[in-house]
Amino acid sequence: MVINNCGLNDDAAYSVAAGEEKCTTELFVKELPVKITKEIEAVKTTVNERIELACEVSEEGAQVKWCKNGVEVPTGPRSRYRVKSEGLKHWLIIDDASKEDTGTFSLMASGGTSEAKVQVELKPLKIIQDLQDMTVLLGQPLKMHCEIFPGNVPGRWYRNGQLIQSNDRINILQRAKNHRLEIVNSTIHDAGDYTFVPEGYSQSLCAKVHIVDPPRVHLESLNFPDNTVTIVAGNKLRVEIPISGEPAPRVVWMKGERVILDSGHRVRAETFSDHTSLTIDIAEKEDTGNYKIVLQNEAGEAGASIKVKVVDIPDPPEVPLVTEVGGDWCSMTWEPPIYDGGSPILGYFIERKKKQSSRWMRLNFDLNKETTFEPKKMIEGVPYEVRVFAVNAIGVSKPSEPSKAFVPLAVTSEPTMLVVDDVTDTTVTMKWRPPDTIGAAGLDGYLVEYCIEGTDDWRVTNKELTEKTKYTITGLPPEAKILVRVRAINAAGASTPRTLQHSILVKEVIGES
Repeated sequence: MVINNCGLNDDAAYSVAAGEEKCTTELFVKELPVKITKEIEAVKTTVNERIELACEVSEEGAQVKWCKNGVEVPTGPRSRYRVKSEGLKHWLIIDDASKEDTGTFSLMASGGTSEAKVQVELKPLKIIQDLQDMTVLLGQPLKMHCEIFPGNVPGRWYRNGQLIQSNDRINILQRAKNHRLEIVNSTIHDAGDYTFVPEGYSQSLCAKVHIVDPPRVHLESLNFPDNTVTIVAGNKLRVEIPISGEPAPRVVWMKGERVILDSGHRVRAETFSDHTSLTIDIAEKEDTGNYKIVLQNEAGEAGASIKVKVVDIPDPPEVPLVTEVGGDWCSMTWEPPIYDGGSPILGYFIERKKKQSSRWMRLNFDLNKETTFEPKKMIEGVPYEVRVFAVNAIGVSKPSEPSKAFVPLAVTSEPTMLVVDDVTDTTVTMKWRPPDTIGAAGLDGYLVEYCIEGTDDWRVTNKELTEKTKYTITGLPPEAKILVRVRAINAAGASTPRTLQHSILVKEVIGES
């Protein structure tokens, strides 16, 4: 028996019979091994490219298996891998290569195996638009943008080496080759070094972001009325004022045209991260004034001012002037101090002492609000001095210079027993007796005055005092009616006048013969 073109179906048991004789045999048919006739070639390509791995075998319709790194590749409808065959040729196709496709691919046939390495690399990165350094105003949006090729490469954003994640305030966007980072309502903490790293590449794009905030002076935190700081002379003043700004502003303190340095000894200005301070170690009157603060940074400029008021006890009042004296009193007046200490004068204390004594005596314990005063209960004829203290809310001034010495003296009482002694056609002679009370000032003399009845024009008749108690008024108009009065004079002044109670007719009286 001859079998031409033996195939696998011919694998069976065969027998032949001749009469009662029978012979049996078994035919085993083996498939010829499928051999690799053309090896797979190694492939080196870039992502997104098409890969075709081709291999030829010795038999048409041979059953083969494709593997990657020894594991059969999936070839279902959802697989990235496609296989096809045509005659003796077999292909494995990858339409859109990725880095993960790098490896060793093999085709396994019954009579052999062919393998080759596939290397998929990234396409060279091209930076079409790099990140740009930015300066953003605090609170404004921060938007960063770059453009790279290939266009479908994802990437990550970093700030100061820390990965940035999307949240309610931060949006990370990619559209083809464009990559964006958008931050709404930027804060100081958003400043720093930003980096965009394309996935799979060693290259990165970098930029610096500065968040700037115009400088501000926060005087509202001082709680000083009218931004005025009051300090008592001799004390230490330190005023700390909060400031803000990014970058930290440069701060200059000025009083008038003079810049206050941080190296000053008694008066100095210092600036720290969040506040600036003015220090006056020992406050003096001359430190009173307006102090200006100027802040500058790249975002802008700000200014403010505070007033420093150094208050002290007042200067002494001016030297008091004694304007009038009596037997046991005087009247005095004075000018207020030139400098009130920066605080209104509340009143005055007055003291007196005897000229020859060193012990001053306070005359009032309640403040005298006026600039006049009448010391009382002094001893007539004894020299005295007075002085004045000014008082404000800070304290009591030093005393004024003492007044000129004065002596309390009383005028005499009025002359007594004024009568007419004689009358002629042009003269009237008056006489009187001395005052009942003369006092320590003694009696220097008398002053005689007259006026025409019906007028108030009193005329002094003696330009010099008369020491006598009798005086003749001359040069009177005949038949005029006059009134006459006499005053006693001493160092304290003129006494109350003694006035004749009736008018006098200027006419000589001729007696009967």
